[in-house]
Amino acid sequence: MDIVRRWYETGNTTLLADDIDWQVLESFPAGGRYKGRSAVGDRFFPAVKGHFSEYVTVPEIFLTEGPNVATFGVYRVRSAAGKAGDISFAHFWTVRDGRITAFRQVADTAALRTLLAAEDAAS
Repeated sequence: MDIVRRWYETGNTTLLADDIDWQVLESFPAGGRYKGRSAVGDRFFPAVKGHFSEYVTVPEIFLTEGPNVATFGVYRVRSAAGKAGDISFAHFWTVRDGRITAFRQVADTAALRTLLAAEDAAS
């Protein structure tokens, strides 16, 4: 759990295994599967953050079982047009040998689409 907490606090990609398997819902901005630390740091995060003027991940609950950690919380986001919202998420992590080796994301993409649609309507 400590490594996952550090990830949320710092976003330091050295906490990720070189061959991490990072999966985000297809319906989420920049969603899909990313293989490897550089794909996550260089492709996923710049792409997803490009949709928002503010994007903060706020974990609220941590559960652990062996090498697996589940976290539940909200993405605190603001669209480029200024529309703000909290989007619920569940994250599922696997940690081995001091590195995060897998990540799975589930989020309230309907609420996210509504927030981003309000931006499109304002344009």
